[in-house]
Amino acid sequence: MSARDVFFLLLGMRDNFFPASLEKYALNAFLNVGFVTAIVTKLKELQLPPSSKPRSSVPTLNPQGYPTEATAITELELFDCPQDLNYRLPYLPTFPNSLLLDGFFFVESNPMTLVGLRMTTAGGHHTATSTVRQFSERLAEYFNGWEELSRDMSWEITYMQHADE
Repeated sequence: MSARDVFFLLLGMRDNFFPASLEKYALNAFLNVGFVTAIVTKLKELQLPPSSKPRSSVPTLNPQGYPTEATAITELELFDCPQDLNYRLPYLPTFPNSLLLDGFFFVESNPMTLVGLRMTTAGGHHTATSTVRQFSERLAEYFNGWEELSRDMSWEITYMQHADE
């Protein structure tokens, strides 16, 4: 196969290759200090309702406050007992059928907030009630005191996506 053939093969795969790369590597990019620092100036605030006041972004208010490490949530049989929940530590679910989120972290606030991240193509985020329930059941097995912690918890899910062509 010539270099030209490889080039055209890759060009033809772009509709599948780029979204797959985004889904696989985007969350890890946000753990890189250089990447986060570089994009902070490029962030654009979404249009707010007229009654809301503009707010600064978290990276602007607390430039050193973003996480630089993550932990994987794997098969539960690898652990002897449930784990304690840590705030501001990204968790990366690797268990089978982790369809709801690609990563998440907890914010110590009132009420406590679970911030979820999902990498997907535009129009590709279909969240069913059963998926949320199954995910929450997994977290109850993984974290100590999940039932009490999650009782009044706020969930915020951010979808990172590229536009359909």
